[in-house]
Amino acid sequence: MRKHDGMLIVWPAYFEKNFSRLQGRKISNNLAAANVTLKVLEMAAESSGFEFESEPDKQYPRGFSDKNGYLLVANPENHKKKRVLLMLAKGVRRAVAQRESARLAAETKKGKKKHRK
Repeated sequence: MRKHDGMLIVWPAYFEKNFSRLQGRKISNNLAAANVTLKVLEMAAESSGFEFESEPDKQYPRGFSDKNGYLLVANPENHKKKRVLLMLAKGVRRAVAQRESARLAAETKKGKKKHRK
């Protein structure tokens, strides 16, 4: 196992709205989002200006069902992990909202039928 100096490990479960604190959510429920994936975390880290690496084949220790992976976020200013998570939470909410609006737009576009006169 390699050492991650100056890096923080961030799991998607930290931001999952449907998880309790015992299941691994680290931020408050009003800042969390539903269905957070590694791709969403990458978008949030990029928009927040963090340097990061993704490890997609890793399994969250508290969740034994799937391998979601995690993000290694560079922390050169030595912020506390909670502060970094709060900075990422804003980007996660933004990315999830964009994903949902794109999904809804695709549904309405698919649902509309052309009417003949």
